[in-house]
Amino acid sequence: MNQGVIPKCNLIAKNKPSLVKKLLHFFSVASPEDWEKCYASLEVSFRRTREEQSDVGAISAWLRLGEIEAEKLDCPKYSKPKFEKAVREIRTLTVLPPEEFELRMQQLCREAGVVLVLVPSIKRAHVSGVARWLNPHKALIQLSLYGKTNDRFWFNFFHEAAHILLHNKENIFLDEWDSGESSASEPEREANQWAREFLIPSEYEGELARLQSKADVVDFAKRIGIHPAIVVGRLQHDHLIDRSWMNGLKESVCFQG
Repeated sequence: MNQGVIPKCNLIAKNKPSLVKKLLHFFSVASPEDWEKCYASLEVSFRRTREEQSDVGAISAWLRLGEIEAEKLDCPKYSKPKFEKAVREIRTLTVLPPEEFELRMQQLCREAGVVLVLVPSIKRAHVSGVARWLNPHKALIQLSLYGKTNDRFWFNFFHEAAHILLHNKENIFLDEWDSGESSASEPEREANQWAREFLIPSEYEGELARLQSKADVVDFAKRIGIHPAIVVGRLQHDHLIDRSWMNGLKESVCFQG
């Protein structure tokens, strides 16, 4: 109702049959039992970063919104070499504002067989992104802008891209920002490490501790070809600077479509 998917109504007995009918249509299933089979059972496939993150209703609704958007878009069969090339070009787009990178980013992904959709977060889902396969030849990356700053947006995207590139097609990798790494599964740790090194290659790691001013960060980011916010996010995450420092270099990310 809050997303405008179904009309708002009072949750009283006489409205329930109509409400159930609308929900079944939204989820494209014939009965509540079919929903249980198709969506409630997805919980075992979630690779959640927090085990207590278990509102299957909110999560499945957010996932379904992404499916609906993805179903509208045709794309060729997934090609790993093309997607590897796409993510390299997308890295160069991090320096641009959303109105300039969003459509190009989606185009590059789609040409490689990966649909990228942006779906606003839903209350109690707390999801930053998901990587999954809609069929053996079509992958989906779905982002929510949970966090809403560009350092988080870009790390989330490349984290989900890593799942597509590195991991099997059977799992649904559902991720939450700032979840803590100690309890993360091995695929999550691999995706985190891949994204870290892809954005800031390991040969530059030794320089990070010497970045003590905004000017240092801006110069370093320009030299390696990424947005300064990504560098700030890395410095904060690695406890090289306080989380209250240099946030002025970060930018808000808003949906264009």
